[in-house]
Amino acid sequence: MVRDAAETLCSVGIDVGTTTTQVVVSDLTLQTPAVDGAASVEVLDRTVRYRSPIRETPYADGSTIDTDAVLAFVDRELRSAGRSPADIDTGAVIATGEAAKTRNAEPLVDRLAERSGEFVVATAGAAFEAVLAGRGAGAATRSRTEGTTVATVDIGGGTTNVAVFVDGTARQTRCLDVGGRDVQFEPTGTVASVADSVRDHYDAVDALSDAPATHRRLAAWQAERIVDCVEGPPFDPTTEALAIGSLPSKAPPLDEVVFTGGVGRLVADGEVAKRDPYAFDDMGVRLAAALREHHRFDALPVRESATDIRATVIGVGTHTTTFSGRTIAVDASVLPVRDLPVVTVGGLDAAESAASVRQRTLQAIETAREGDAVGEFALWLPSIGPLTYDRVSVVAEGIATAYAAAVEADAPLVALTGQNCAKVLGQTLAASVGSRPTILVDELELDDARYVDLGAPVANGTAVPATLKTLVFDE
Repeated sequence: MVRDAAETLCSVGIDVGTTTTQVVVSDLTLQTPAVDGAASVEVLDRTVRYRSPIRETPYADGSTIDTDAVLAFVDRELRSAGRSPADIDTGAVIATGEAAKTRNAEPLVDRLAERSGEFVVATAGAAFEAVLAGRGAGAATRSRTEGTTVATVDIGGGTTNVAVFVDGTARQTRCLDVGGRDVQFEPTGTVASVADSVRDHYDAVDALSDAPATHRRLAAWQAERIVDCVEGPPFDPTTEALAIGSLPSKAPPLDEVVFTGGVGRLVADGEVAKRDPYAFDDMGVRLAAALREHHRFDALPVRESATDIRATVIGVGTHTTTFSGRTIAVDASVLPVRDLPVVTVGGLDAAESAASVRQRTLQAIETAREGDAVGEFALWLPSIGPLTYDRVSVVAEGIATAYAAAVEADAPLVALTGQNCAKVLGQTLAASVGSRPTILVDELELDDARYVDLGAPVANGTAVPATLKTLVFDE
């Protein structure tokens, strides 16, 4: 028996945020089990090797990021890290907060991903950002090792993103249009700009002047929204109106609350109220002070984070990539594939015949094509039922005939499964689909993922790296 070996991948994380842009380069050490072993591929260690300076995100104008400036910054930081794109095996670029809403956010992160490495993917979405910040801050690991429920509150320039981890798993996200740059100031303290979220939902916006007292009142209103978001449900109607996506109807009691992000770092400063409130020409300092002064703040089980302003970018660089099980069946010639919409085929475990499987698959494809699955896509098969030869044959026949009827002959058949069955299902499918490329990977947990990226095989060709994401711009 061949002993387990270690395999190290170089990963990059790039966070283009409302206020700041950052780059980290990390090493992911994988467990590469023996060929005849049963263990799955796991990440044994995540080590950040390089952290870039925190740079202010450059804008060409109020609604457009300066693409050339960001690209130049990232190229320079990769050189400083001693890495070229050819050295990068995996990683992600994420646009966060208000930066994700700019006109050129999507093409910008696509360009960054394409030039940063073979399997560096483009991501966005407040909920995804919330989870990555929690993982980057170590909250997910601490929740798992201590068996606790931890909420991370990531407050940036444009949004506040809360992730709740129970026993190490992200169970909820709660995201608000509230951030440190809701109001920006001239160096003199004069109001320079006001975010739409404030204009639309702050009753006293007409009274917002250049007077410090009006800025303190706005900060108190922002802080109330954030505390309400952390403590709820139930939620105040204004909090609900500011929500990005849905808020939960139930929530577990929290053992720990951790503040991260640029404003989160200021919250950890017990002397923040004494700082220059206009130090960053925005609401950041006042918002942090208002949170600490909030009458329910001391009742929160707040724990300081070792990683605050860098939590998201570290999460992006070390936690976006997961790995499939070791029973894959892939045509490596078509990998990597990116941004495949996930098409869920439910009820296969109850489909008793190939005709029933075919019908369910066709219905799922038709429904998906009414949305954004207009090109290539990935089937998600939560369960196909008992993993017997007869059962796998029925499912393979049904899916193959559905593809023959509804999908172009040269388009690949990509399927993801929760069960440990991709090799046998893939081999059975390959015998039925002719020359159509097939990619079957298993033992993935999709949760609410809407898109998937799959990279080239690793671990002696027995697994593939996968990124499961929301990829939502302009939420």
